[in-house]
Order: sequence, then C-alpha cells, then structure tokens
Amino acid sequence: MRLFKAAIVAPALAQGWSARTSLFEGWFVGDAISEGGPIRFRCAGGYAGADPMVGEGISNLAPYVIRIVIDETIGEVSSSSGPRNEVIFVIGNTGYLLPDVFGDEMLHQWTSEISVGDPLVTALLAGGDAQLWSGQVLVGDLPGAGLAASMADAINFCDRNWVATGVPLPSHAAETIQILRAQPAPPASMEQVMLDEITRHCGGNGQVRADTIGRSDFDGDGVEDILLHWSGVTCQSDNPMLSGRGGGECGILNCLTTAYVSSSIRAGNEPFRILAASAWVDPAISTDILLGVGLNDCEAQNLQPNCQTRSRWTGAEFTRIE
Repeated sequence: MRLFKAAIVAPALAQGWSARTSLFEGWFVGDAISEGGPIRFRCAGGYAGADPMVGEGISNLAPYVIRIVIDETIGEVSSSSGPRNEVIFVIGNTGYLLPDVFGDEMLHQWTSEISVGDPLVTALLAGGDAQLWSGQVLVGDLPGAGLAASMADAINFCDRNWVATGVPLPSHAAETIQILRAQPAPPASMEQVMLDEITRHCGGNGQVRADTIGRSDFDGDGVEDILLHWSGVTCQSDNPMLSGRGGGECGILNCLTTAYVSSSIRAGNEPFRILAASAWVDPAISTDILLGVGLNDCEAQNLQPNCQTRSRWTGAEFTRIE
C-alpha cells in the first residue's frame, strides 16, 4: 500500500542496523536492531534442558517466528492497553500492517509476531530505507544501512541453532530459509567467533556476561572486533576442569583475555591471547586496550594507582605502549 504523511511527531532517528547474537545457559537469541531507533526483530529458542526461568521472555517464542519489539515511541503501555492494529512498517512505497501489537507493561514495550516466511521479512532481507508509522503518525525514520545483512545474520544464527536442536523446518518458513541456506555464508562476525569458541571450550552450553566483552575496531577495517575477559564465562558442565571461574581459564590473579580481530581471524590466524587481571577497551582511545596488572607486578612496574598497561594492535598482535 502507499502511505501519506498526515502528521509527524518528532520521529525517532536511527543510525543504521546491526545484528546481535547471544548464547547463554542453553538459550539463543538473534536480533536485528535499529541502532538508536525504536524497533528490533528477534528470533530465539532453547536447547533441551534449558531452564525456562533463565529464558523467561523468549521461551514462548516459536521456532521460525520473528518477534517484532517496539519501544514506547508508538505510545505508552498501560494496564488498559489492548492490542493495536494500526502499526505499519514501510519500506520504499510499500507498507506492511503488523498483526496485533500487544503491550508489555513490565518491559515497557510492544510486540508482534510474524513468520520468517512473511512478506515483511522478505522485504527486510532485501533492505532499504524504512519508516515506522502508528496510524498516520510517523514515529521512526530508519536508514537502510546494514538492514539486510543484520536480518540475514540474525535469522541464520537462529536457523543453525534450531537445526542443532532438531527442530524441523516448517512449511511457512521453508522458502525463505532455503534461499538463505543456499547463499554463500558471509564471514562470521567476531562476536560469533567468540561464541563458537566458548561453546567448543565448554563442550556445549556456556554463557558470557556482557560486561566482560569489549567492542571496538582495533584494526580499522570497519568490522567490529571483540575483546573478551574470560572472568565472565561460565560453562554448564559436569567436568570439574570447566566448572571454575572463567570455565577454568582463570587463576588466582589473572584470567585469559582474548582479542578477536577481524583482519587477523579472517586471514586464518588464531585470536590474540594474553593473561590479565582485567581487560577493557579504552573509552577515550577505542583502538587501545587496558590490561589490569596484579598488585605485586603493579608495584614492581610502578603502575600505581591504576595498575594497568596500555596496548595497541600492530597488525599481528597487541603491543604494549609505554
């Protein structure tokens, strides 16, 4: 359908799209997110034995179904909020009326669900600038940068996990999924490389805390790189070697720290690894990492009061900068 603007009320301005994927305690989530915008597209699922309490909020999302999550830009959620049927997502000159949109007062968000095979998903995978409308009110301008790739990344991530859990491909999603499976696999994101390494290390289910993951572009190639301090990793394993802090990768003072740098990984190299008491991306100079040093070494190297060293990517490794 073709839409005409009847009113414009300070629409949210997104910065483009990105994919976020996560695997935690047997649950997996793939998101295509409008950065700074009001909407995301989510797929999710769980492995056998995953705790429903941990997966609260995603455990009821069916395989090969996309949950559309919208913030309160389209209106405040209240206890009296009924389902809405006037929310429209527009790509180009075509508007897609979302199925009933339900409010979640606790999470302050609105949600609707569609099949992976829905025409809207096909349009999202084609990409392009988009808009979010509530009736005839424009509530979100959404640049198309990264939209198609983010949707494909999120769905492919969920599809791999759905297949691994033994979920059959339903007919309503078959055409879209078969097209995606037939396409050459894009290079894995560094976040996915990290998650795959954690899964291999744990021999199955593992999780990682978000606050132990740093994100930057250390090599300047335009691809997000990842810094992981293994203190945030937990393995769901009966193996006592894996049940300790950091999945067994932490000692008394230091933990393994791994940097997944895209240009190096895609050239076939192993991630960069070093031991550190802590690890952060420098918020002031995002190409640098700050590695924590234990108290004895801190005093010996005269690093008080912060007890940190600074390192920068040199093309093959992180080198300390004095």
